[in-house]
Amino acid sequence: MNLTDRYWEISVGTKRIASSTTSAGSRPLTVEFEVAKSLDRDPNRATVKVTNLSYLTREELESDEEPELQISAGYQDLGLRDTIFVGDCQDIYSTRDGPNVVTTVESEDGGRSYRSSRLSMSFPPGSSLATIISTIAGAMDVGIGNALAIAATAVLPTGSATFLSGLSIEGPAWRSLDTVCRSANLRWSVQNGVLQLRRLRQPAEITTVLLSPSTGLIGSPTRASKDPRTGDISISAKSLLIPGIYPGKTLVIQSSTVTGNYVCHSVRYVGSTVTNDWYAEIELKDYDAV
Repeated sequence: MNLTDRYWEISVGTKRIASSTTSAGSRPLTVEFEVAKSLDRDPNRATVKVTNLSYLTREELESDEEPELQISAGYQDLGLRDTIFVGDCQDIYSTRDGPNVVTTVESEDGGRSYRSSRLSMSFPPGSSLATIISTIAGAMDVGIGNALAIAATAVLPTGSATFLSGLSIEGPAWRSLDTVCRSANLRWSVQNGVLQLRRLRQPAEITTVLLSPSTGLIGSPTRASKDPRTGDISISAKSLLIPGIYPGKTLVIQSSTVTGNYVCHSVRYVGSTVTNDWYAEIELKDYDAV
């Protein structure tokens, strides 16, 4: 595999900064990013640092009100590139580091709506699980994702997919979503600005990614000690920054130390055009642990 032609693209609002973007003056333009994503309900987070943008570009970025951050990365020649993060910018600022100017962008996936969205409403008897989840997602200002498809086949403790006596919800939207999903043995997270639902102890989708030394696995995966509280055992793995590795995805691991199908519980993407960092750190779990 030719892995020397790294690809990256950072979009902040309508402003696009990519591998081909030129720097200010004679100083080189560099980028560093770190993205942390998981199946937990807390927002995913990303930090991007771009060095030596032009003064005009810095002004445009820092004056934009509540822009969206999108990060795409991978390898140009092989077509191995993917959108690894979409989220709301929380802060954009520039600082001087010797002769260089470093612009930092901090972002959360659905973070702004996660903290501020609230609901106070009642649903009539016979309201479907899909309708209620869709309404809450709208209040959180996140895309519906796979929620309607998953909710369509989920059932409540009554054996029905509808709330026979109706439902009243009040308070933070995320807490209402958590309560409604758990009542149907569902779990949720926000991934790249859209709602991701999955059934308890199941991945979010049935497609898989093979991870082996020939497809991007770096080194040997390791098993952690058993969690004394839950009894779960997690597996840590490292791979090249390749598409398809995200929370809720099933990874087929083939290595000398670990072999089998596991669910990606969390992933940390790290990229830098200054160093050789261009990888993903992955936490995997058995189906029964998610």
